[in-house]
Amino acid sequence: MSDPRDDDDEALGWAGDDDPTLTPVGVPERETSASASPAPATAPARKTVLDEAEEAEDLAAERELAAAEAAGAQMSSFALIGFGILGGVYLLFTIGWIISFGRYEQPIDVDFTVLSHRVALALAVAAPPLWFVVTLLVGQRADIRYRFLWLVIGMLVLVPWPFLMGA
Repeated sequence: MSDPRDDDDEALGWAGDDDPTLTPVGVPERETSASASPAPATAPARKTVLDEAEEAEDLAAERELAAAEAAGAQMSSFALIGFGILGGVYLLFTIGWIISFGRYEQPIDVDFTVLSHRVALALAVAAPPLWFVVTLLVGQRADIRYRFLWLVIGMLVLVPWPFLMGA
């Protein structure tokens, strides 16, 4: 009668598994020579690779957690007040553009020049709120100083000169 342990060992392998001339599919020569060595020599190497992989996953998880905490961090009171004031200035700019273009008489005839003029008026009215919103959304991950810088640049660019000059 045969030993049942021999049957179990046979079930886990194929005939010819121990043939050194056979290389596994997709495994380079370096890895096959390392795998051909006795099991105790490869076991610590596999453990280190697994440990390194676990450490890398832990570091990645910690980085994700830190990024989530940084994204959820509240702005300072100064920043909120500053953004509110700048938002109010941009709102006043929009109102200034609307008032200044309300003063112009629009011709009833519609040709290309009148149509392009109306498109330019609509873009001029929409520019301040768009600049404000886009600066806040695009600069969300940037430092607060850069957002303030771009908002100040927008204030200088989008001043409603026709309203201020009384035209």
